[in-house]
Amino acid sequence: MKIIFFRRVRAFSMVELMVVVGIMVILAGFLMAALPGIQSRINRGKAEAFLAELEAGLSKYQLDNGIYPLNEPAGDRDQSGVQGAAVLYKHLSGDFDLNGEVDFEKNEKVYVTKLDYFSNREAREPRSTVIGGEYMVIDSYTNPVRYLAEAPNLPSGKKRETRNPTYDLWSITDADPGDTQAEAKYINNWSGL
Repeated sequence: MKIIFFRRVRAFSMVELMVVVGIMVILAGFLMAALPGIQSRINRGKAEAFLAELEAGLSKYQLDNGIYPLNEPAGDRDQSGVQGAAVLYKHLSGDFDLNGEVDFEKNEKVYVTKLDYFSNREAREPRSTVIGGEYMVIDSYTNPVRYLAEAPNLPSGKKRETRNPTYDLWSITDADPGDTQAEAKYINNWSGL
């Protein structure tokens, strides 16, 4: 007589597997809900770092030239600031003749590295682009960086329109520039003055 012993194979039951899958789906849902906020904080941090880099470049430019690049406010503040993105590109990139490349043969000085169009046009996160036929500095949200700078000695009786005594530099982040309440979301250099 032959005795056969059956070994019990230990495995997960269908109920146990469904509970584990259910928990994983719930955790994935929490992660998916948090991703937009995380991405927004990452973009905001990148924009803050880039504006700090632009401020450092503007300081170097001012040391060399005795003045910041001028972009006088004219009419709509936001539209004037957008035009300032082209002013920043021209003065900080080393591409003074606006052909998309650093003008090394003309000894143009680069105040912010890799700002010229050809250095970063295929980058994952470009620093400049062409908008309306003009080279402009853009932030991590792909919006033009806003810049305004008035002459240091304004004519008597003229009120300074910039909020900062030297220049205004800001990113509208993901806010609507036409919304007056959206300014609280901007990254700028005049808060806390």
